[in-house]
Amino acid sequence: MTDHTLKQACRLFLSRPPAPPVAETMTRLAAHPAARDAVDEYGAGGAVATLEQVTAVRLGKPAGRFFIKGVTAQLCVLQAYADARGCRNVAIHPMGHMDMDEAGALERAAGLNAIRLGRHRPFSLDALQAVTEPLAAVVVELPLRRAGFLLPPLDELRAISAWCRGRAIPLHFDGARLWEAAAGYGVAEAELAALADSVYVSYYKGLGGLGGALVAGSEAFIAALAPWKSRYGGNLVTAWPYAISALDGLDRLAPRMGEFVERARALAAALVAVPQVRVHPARPHTNAFQVWLPGRPDVLAAHHREMAAAGEWWLFDGFADAPLDGWTMAEVQIGPTSDQWDVERAAQAIGRFAANG
Repeated sequence: MTDHTLKQACRLFLSRPPAPPVAETMTRLAAHPAARDAVDEYGAGGAVATLEQVTAVRLGKPAGRFFIKGVTAQLCVLQAYADARGCRNVAIHPMGHMDMDEAGALERAAGLNAIRLGRHRPFSLDALQAVTEPLAAVVVELPLRRAGFLLPPLDELRAISAWCRGRAIPLHFDGARLWEAAAGYGVAEAELAALADSVYVSYYKGLGGLGGALVAGSEAFIAALAPWKSRYGGNLVTAWPYAISALDGLDRLAPRMGEFVERARALAAALVAVPQVRVHPARPHTNAFQVWLPGRPDVLAAHHREMAAAGEWWLFDGFADAPLDGWTMAEVQIGPTSDQWDVERAAQAIGRFAANG
């Protein structure tokens, strides 16, 4: 039996549930007010235009441009900055999505030069100040997922923003989870976005959309992205299903991010008392964190399938080596599925898994 089949048969989900049936999703989206908009043509008009306007306002930016993929969006951003500044160097974190999950696109597809700052936590202002080469842009991923969904201290982020602006170096937020990051900081989305010149956000992670992303910034900068969007093949003939699902996520889930952050912190606190379980970070910075368990990833994955076969809990979507010999890492991302369980029950399920693994 495949993991997909096992997951479909479970009743409780620690993080992300299986996708609902297509007909159910289409019915929900058809009932959304944006479904009465005209059909967009290559991203112009219709629900896409509504989404661009709504998101830009939420982020406090003058303009926004929809992209079907975050990888495409951010390559366009960095290409535009590199052209404008006549420089191919961009500062990124080596554990960021751009460096770990895009098959080297930054360097091999875009021809940019990555200057890598930091190691196991978000890079500091000191690390940025130590760079001696010119920079086309500085990229900060909020939160830094692969490091444990970590956020830099807000004062540090403000200092990085001030340093970049004092030197006229564009600061870009890789904010696929910016909605969660703002809730983790306890600030409004626009207050956080104001620290950067441009911001990328995703619609399908915490917001549960079908896919798609947006870059927000000044009107001139967003206009400069248009030719790069074409060059990277980002212009769908129509994108209304993605746009409507994104608007639906902004309506239903964005207002609940603070609730999900608090639930994640409550679960992490409860897991401190569970033997054989380590939580990283001890107090989650957002609605997500890592759980470290003793054992090998393949052994724990097999045990997880056995546990899921009982049809109750699906705890984790994957297992990887933790940065500690003999331990395995799994991710927890709290969202609306947590409405179906309480913290004590979830902690007990994780404890049973760890004890029997």
